[in-house]
Formats: sequence, structure tokens, C-alpha cells
Amino acid sequence: MAEPPVSAPASRGTMNALRRAARHPLLARVVLRPRVRATIARVLALRFLSAAFATTTPLAFVGAELLGQARGPRPRTHTLRGSGRPVVVTHGRDLEAFYELFHRGEYQAPDELAPLLSRERVSTVLDVGANVGMFSIWAATQWPQARIVAFEPDPTNVATMRHGLAVSGVSVDLIDAAAGITHGTVTFVGELGGGSHIAAVGERGISVPMVDLFDYLAEADFLKLDIEGGEWPILADPRLAESGPLVIAMEYHRVGAPFLPALDAARAALESAGFTTGHARPNEWGHGILWAWN
Repeated sequence: MAEPPVSAPASRGTMNALRRAARHPLLARVVLRPRVRATIARVLALRFLSAAFATTTPLAFVGAELLGQARGPRPRTHTLRGSGRPVVVTHGRDLEAFYELFHRGEYQAPDELAPLLSRERVSTVLDVGANVGMFSIWAATQWPQARIVAFEPDPTNVATMRHGLAVSGVSVDLIDAAAGITHGTVTFVGELGGGSHIAAVGERGISVPMVDLFDYLAEADFLKLDIEGGEWPILADPRLAESGPLVIAMEYHRVGAPFLPALDAARAALESAGFTTGHARPNEWGHGILWAWN
């Protein structure tokens, strides 16, 4: 099977850290130089190398990551410890996403919510903002009997994800479109790995299809939502209050938030739709994870 195209290295957390530093006028001239920024990002990304122990060959994983950081992104297949499932990691680009899912357990249900997310209760999972498919592969192990529907508009990410799903042997309904509150098209800024996003006013991008997420939400038991600021129109839509029993794990962002802090805005929107919120994990960049259930 041919390898998918690979975009430039992009680590969501490390890039946000660099943007924050660049707000200081004296640092901006240095930090925003492409060569300096790339070097710093590579060094910061090394903190995620503990993720190697989620595979059966940690030394090979570390070696491949160092090579990817030095010479540019390249995909390699590893076997997950425990499940034995093969997974494709594009070294030099996907380390943080792999770390979050398979090492830190970013979307592992809190104890309070575990009964709501048992294998017996979850039949449909929505992966909104699928990126390269790490969550979908993780979800297929958690709920092997469930239907997984993934939404991803970035063409490069979609190609990478299709390849990874084939290697992992995971069945996913992959919709190559942005998820929103209406059907149509939208301008999308791609080629940024996990940081790809719907364009802001004046921002250039490509035209991609958009589908109405609420056409799929009625059947969902678990919604993972991570769309780099695109979550706010969904949270504000009155149809959210009409959803059936649903658990949401979302990443909230400052971009597009109706007010700040973004965590408070996300809580307010979800609670007004009848959800209970909790188990928030904010980070120093003003975004983070929030769970909600009804």
C-alpha cells in the first residue's frame, strides 16, 4: 500500500507554547524565525518520548522519532502494547497525538463516567476532528462492537488516516468534511497537522465541504470534539439540548469563545443545554479538556 502524503511537522501544544512566547515583542523577532521555531519545537517534542513505552518496541520508536525530527516526517508502523494492534505513527509530526491517546489516556473515562461508557452502553462514537485517526483507533479497542463515525476535512490528514486505518484493521465511517451546524462549504486552513482549522475572517485556505453534525448526533453515545475553535457554534446550537443520553469529551479553545476564560464559556454553554460538566483539565495556553454528560 502506498504511503500517504505527509505534511510539515506540527505539534499542537508546542506550537501554542511558541505563539505564547512570541507575544513578547523582544522575543518575537527571534522565536518566529522559521528555523528557530522548528528547532525549538523539535526539542520540546522530545518530552513526549515516554509514549514509546506504549509500544512493544520502545527503542525503535524513539529512534524513528529522532530520525523524523531530524530529517522530516516519515510514517512507521508500531505494535501497541496490550492490544497488539498495529498503528501507523508519522514520526516528526504525530508524537504528541500518540502520547495523548495511548500513553496519557486523554479520553479514558473518569471513574464517575465509566458506567456510562461501558461496552454494553456505547454503540456509536463520533470522532469530530479526527486528525490522522489516533482517537478512532483507540476507540475501536475500547468499544470493538461500536460504530465509529469520524469527521476530518484536511485532505492530507484524511489520506494519512485512511492508510493508518487499513494497517490497523479498524473499520471507521470516515467523512472527509468539516463538522458544523449546517450543510455547505467552508474555508479551511489545512496542512497544520492537529492545528488545522476553519479559517477566520481574512484567513486564506481551501474550500471543503461541511456537514451538519446534528444529523449524526441523535444516534451517538459518545462524542469526542476537538476542532480548534469550531466547537463554539455547535455548543451554541439549541439542538444540543435535544440530544439523547450523551457523553462528551471536548477540547475547548480560546479562539472563537464567546467570552474568556474559555473553560467557563464551555461550561456555560453545555450546562445551558442540560449537561452536567466536570473533570476539566485546563492547560497553561488557555484551552484544555472538559467532560459533559446528560
